[in-house]
Amino acid sequence: MKTKFLFASLLMLVSLGLFAQEENAPVKKYGFKSAIVKLSSDVMGQKVESTAYIDEYGAKECQKTKVDVPGMGSVESATISKDGKTWSVNYTMNQVQEMDINPADQPNFLNLTDEAKKKFKIQEVGTEKVLDKDCTVYTLETEAQGMTAKLKVWVYKGFTMKTETEVMGMKIAAVATEFKEDAMVLPQVFDVPKL
Repeated sequence: MKTKFLFASLLMLVSLGLFAQEENAPVKKYGFKSAIVKLSSDVMGQKVESTAYIDEYGAKECQKTKVDVPGMGSVESATISKDGKTWSVNYTMNQVQEMDINPADQPNFLNLTDEAKKKFKIQEVGTEKVLDKDCTVYTLETEAQGMTAKLKVWVYKGFTMKTETEVMGMKIAAVATEFKEDAMVLPQVFDVPKL
């Protein structure tokens, strides 16, 4: 159960596009300089609330999450991406781990290439509003830990506002519930703690 939860959490973050797209280079993932986004997710029937902080067009990102896990209690965590690197922080267990994320493993929806469309089997299936933002809706497939996931994503200026994911018989849904574009984001949000 713990492994499934951790996999589902990682997949949710991947599907929301919250990892740096380029290594050791300036990143422009989004068509806005900064944002603070509140997200609500359903991970295997469990509600997860998180907040994403974005600055420098996505060169810096942090997603903070708090979730009550049966048998484990309350778990507070964050995923921080900056300077071409990504860290997973578990505040509850006092752990920080640098993650090995390959930028080629995710499409950049702001600059969607034919190569990415082919690799991820991306199909544009329409448009729809999420929080009054005009989103392009795509279907795609991606792999995480050797498992294939099928996704439907709603994308605004490169940012995934909503996802519906199916993997291993599990369904994961996530949606932005509040979106503050060009928000003032404090620089310390992106500090990697020394736990």
